[in-house]
Amino acid sequence: MKKFGVLLVGAMSMASVPSYAFFEKPEDGKFYDYGFIGVSAVADKSVYSADNKAKFRLSPSTFYNGEFGFVEGTLFNVSVLPYVGLSGNWRFAEVSEDVTTLPKGIKERDASGELGVTFGTVGARITLLHDVTSQHDGYELQLYLARAFELPIDGLSISPFVGADFRDKKLSNHLYGISAAEAAASGLKAFTESNTRSFKTGITGLYEVFPNWNILGKVKLNYHDTESPLVRQRFGIATSLGVVYSFGD
Repeated sequence: MKKFGVLLVGAMSMASVPSYAFFEKPEDGKFYDYGFIGVSAVADKSVYSADNKAKFRLSPSTFYNGEFGFVEGTLFNVSVLPYVGLSGNWRFAEVSEDVTTLPKGIKERDASGELGVTFGTVGARITLLHDVTSQHDGYELQLYLARAFELPIDGLSISPFVGADFRDKKLSNHLYGISAAEAAASGLKAFTESNTRSFKTGITGLYEVFPNWNILGKVKLNYHDTESPLVRQRFGIATSLGVVYSFGD
């Protein structure tokens, strides 16, 4: 937990440094007081995949950014001070047959609900989350940067993003650990994880085809820094394409 505390202190220091490159006035942006909701088809080649193949599913697509906070995917944030908000997140199951093909003998890990705090904006933020549903009782520190750009093609915008997640021992074991019973059933080596990191990057595209109706596309590459035998390949990739209804300015 000592390393995790150092990360949090450093992150809070970073959040306190004003930088107009990252913390623009939100009311000056195109995507302020704006949101969308819809559904996307996802092809996800998970790092846990035992057969190294993509699995397909439908997933909700949600976004909102305004005066009182933001919603992005499963993360929501309610502003209480400038650049400070109370946050909640629903962590969908990653080690699950719903999203990938697991090695035989490995048990699925349930989803979890988390609460915490966010420093920054929807496009440049530091979020600390803690499990409040007793699935793993762990912590995660998220660093995230994204920037939206309008392109010369009318109605088309893109948003590249990068992120890093720092997970404590409890959450790391929930995601990467292999119990003695699982080892005996799967043939994989029993494994206990300590603090871990994962990194992601990608790009999101939004194209308005009719007033308020948009095509949403996304490509995300993620890397898991762990030696767990449960992680079959270090890099995972997910692509999605969907339709969303937009509202606001």
